[in-house]
Amino acid sequence: MKLETNTHHYTELARWYRKTKIFPIRKAISSKVIEFKQYLDGNNALYLGLPEFRKKFESTKYVSFFSVDGKDIIKYQNIEKKLPFEDKSHDIIILMHALDLLDKPYNFIREIDRIATDDAKIFIAGFNKFSLWGLTQQFSNKKYSPWSANFHPVSNIREWFKILSYDVKLNATSCLFPFPSKSLGRYTDKLTFIQKWLLPGYGGIYFCLLNKKIIPLTPQKLKFKDKYVVHSFPKSTMNRVK
Repeated sequence: MKLETNTHHYTELARWYRKTKIFPIRKAISSKVIEFKQYLDGNNALYLGLPEFRKKFESTKYVSFFSVDGKDIIKYQNIEKKLPFEDKSHDIIILMHALDLLDKPYNFIREIDRIATDDAKIFIAGFNKFSLWGLTQQFSNKKYSPWSANFHPVSNIREWFKILSYDVKLNATSCLFPFPSKSLGRYTDKLTFIQKWLLPGYGGIYFCLLNKKIIPLTPQKLKFKDKYVVHSFPKSTMNRVK
């Protein structure tokens, strides 16, 4: 079954992140998380996706902090399935590789919009299809992580949320090369600088911060351009009392 296959891919992705050779990638992601986390102001936070980075987002400033494991959200990709939360219940929602686990991410995004409060902030991180990673995926064995995940173009993610009235506040990419090594790790700072200025949108992992728009309900006074003119009734139409 497709559900079981996606669950297996999630398990493999979690194991892949725990490998020692992936440390440079985890370090780069953690650096971006710290950069974006300062903009996540709110009371009720919800974490969805890989538990690998969950502690990076935990904070005592939140009134509540819930997390849902990645393998448990796969079943919610169908529009018939709803997340176990009330409408407009969270003002901060974090998706760490959550969309990469889904074949139908747009249906899940609509669920995210349902539970997001007005002016909610949503942080998303995932694999960027338009990158060296996405190119490598086309020639790699899809049975192994991270190539078994669903890579999505960042432009599609932004467009899906734009349809639901979200603004993009911040976006960035990281991890230009898909094959980490100790030799490349020595030049991490230089590679980050090159990517930031020459290839800002082509990193293997994207980060995006979105803000839900608020439509004000301020009553507006109607302004009429033409003046009302009251005409007198003609005498022929007036009833006369004798």
